[in-house]
Amino acid sequence: MMQTYTIDPSPNSIEDLYRTYKSHLFAIAYRMLGSRADAEDMVQDLFINMNGYVNDNIHNIKSYLSKMMINRCLNELKSARKKRIRYVGNWLPEPSVQLTDQGPLDRIEREDTISYAFLILMDKLTPLERAVFILREVFAYEHNEIGEMVNKTEVNCRKIYSRVKKKIDQVSSEQAETVPIYPQEEKERVTRFIAALTNGNVQSLVSMLTEDVVFFADGGGKVTAAINPIYTKQRVLAILNALSSSRFLQSEAKLVEVNGQPGILLAQEGKLTGVLCFEWEAQTMNIHRIYFIANPDKLEHAIVGPNM
Repeated sequence: MMQTYTIDPSPNSIEDLYRTYKSHLFAIAYRMLGSRADAEDMVQDLFINMNGYVNDNIHNIKSYLSKMMINRCLNELKSARKKRIRYVGNWLPEPSVQLTDQGPLDRIEREDTISYAFLILMDKLTPLERAVFILREVFAYEHNEIGEMVNKTEVNCRKIYSRVKKKIDQVSSEQAETVPIYPQEEKERVTRFIAALTNGNVQSLVSMLTEDVVFFADGGGKVTAAINPIYTKQRVLAILNALSSSRFLQSEAKLVEVNGQPGILLAQEGKLTGVLCFEWEAQTMNIHRIYFIANPDKLEHAIVGPNM
């Protein structure tokens, strides 16, 4: 029978582990689940259920905690996919919104911000593919370490990672997780987008949209939102015109950072009512994808401080 030893049962010991690894574990969970609320709950639940015990043959506590988090996320995703069948309309990940421009240190922290396009991309993978890719590509774990975390052989993990890389290579470059090439230009264009919809001048956006632009909305069946994706420029302009008259005229629209890139926050009487973010065509800097998150459950934890 494997022996165990007790971590120092004083609160400081567990608190030290929590402070040291919570950001790393949250980053894994958010990338895996696409939900800030679920990721935060996962981190809390993991430490609550540790009960102060670990195996005495654990040499790398970070890898051990990562494995615990990955296993919890895999179990959660199995359950979530069953629930997704009953979800009304498009399912979009929860956004992460920064309200204000931060100082140099906070900008350095945000270099590791998870782009919204990356979360969308991860949702196209199976839970196991997602786990292997995230652990290797984002956190640079070796394949043998990943194998131990997901209970697969090193060879299997290499094959899974190679397969996922091929899938991702087939996706256009703007759908990959990247730091914005022209952040100031994106910010200026999002400001123009806000002005156009606030003033009801949607036609002024014609030159900012690609011909094959797609609009996705997530109301979760709890608020009015397009159930299916909206394709082509003319149809997207029509839905933006409806959004202008129904949302922007009744709400305050503010330029914010959504997952590290310029986006829009909508609020009415102090209540968050929507978040919009964009994918841009690399060469023209025109809008290629528009994501509108309006499900109130996904907005509850959207706004974050500089340290989370």
